[in-house]
Amino acid sequence: MAPYYLVVFACLLSFATSHPRHGNLAGNIRATQSSLADFLGDAGNAIDGNDMTDPTKGSCSRTRVESSPWWRLDFQYHYRVYKVKITTSSDKALEGANIHIGDCLKNNGTNNKVCANNVSIPAGESKLINCGGIGVHGVFLTITIPGNEKCISLCEVEAYGTHEPHSDIE
Repeated sequence: MAPYYLVVFACLLSFATSHPRHGNLAGNIRATQSSLADFLGDAGNAIDGNDMTDPTKGSCSRTRVESSPWWRLDFQYHYRVYKVKITTSSDKALEGANIHIGDCLKNNGTNNKVCANNVSIPAGESKLINCGGIGVHGVFLTITIPGNEKCISLCEVEAYGTHEPHSDIE
């Protein structure tokens, strides 16, 4: 009987500690944003695996028009992110966005290291953004647009990198 207990324990252990080690790190985890434009614009819609760009179908996130809106992803584990792919909604381009990755939530994650600055993506299109040669390490990925009267509308966000354990979270 002992081998059976070992198999069950091994299966439960792998289930309890499973998280993506590579590939799209952003799939179905936790996302939040500075505000909610309407009931169809939930932050989680941008990581649902559906890259449909029609915001009226409930597959995109959207903030209200506000000062320096942000959208944030919590990986729940530490990763070194090398690339971020963003798909915008068919009616709203992303203009002048900054992507930050790190462990800090101060100032909504904008204190973290910059993956990319001044990112612009036309409405309804996707863009793959490189985070430099060595990538950027962290638990949180934040997309923000500095300035007044701005809105963020994202239909899909994907992050690619590798699991890199670390324990200091602020």
